[in-house]
Amino acid sequence: MGSVATLRDLMEALIESAKAEGKLEKIAADLERFFKIFSHREELRDILGSTVYDAGERKAITVDVGERAGFDQLTVNFICLAIELGKFKPLVKSEEPLMRKIRKASGKVRAEITMASSPSESDLDRIKEAISKLTEKDVEIILKVDPALLGGIIAKVEDKVFDGSIKNQLERMRAALSIA
Repeated sequence: MGSVATLRDLMEALIESAKAEGKLEKIAADLERFFKIFSHREELRDILGSTVYDAGERKAITVDVGERAGFDQLTVNFICLAIELGKFKPLVKSEEPLMRKIRKASGKVRAEITMASSPSESDLDRIKEAISKLTEKDVEIILKVDPALLGGIIAKVEDKVFDGSIKNQLERMRAALSIA
């Protein structure tokens, strides 16, 4: 069944409905969990992403997954509507922009912080506060540790990257010295 509704229309309707019902954070958490389940379960990917199975079967599976995972009905309805309107594959391909849009609507940003070693709680709080001031939004931190950085920090805030790692500084110095 085709539709003139775009994925953007569906996402905007979801966000507006979630805002109106005060469920924006719950819907964001549900969708993150759905995408994680979907990416880790090959059988689920094969069925939901295929047009071999009719929309009714794929929606029934989505309802079952949603019930087992404790998803809000709004989340389940959104995914089922995407299946019904033939927008499921574009939905899956648009995971990051969708999640970014939902976070933005709820006044949040996600920052992926990579450091050479695990920071103390106070260091992490200072980083979070600095990013919050910079973006004027509540910040959700995802911490990664990469000893190859040697020191410093790389902060990826949504689609912007701030590289203050010692490794990067050494590489820039090496490049500058090789030109001279």
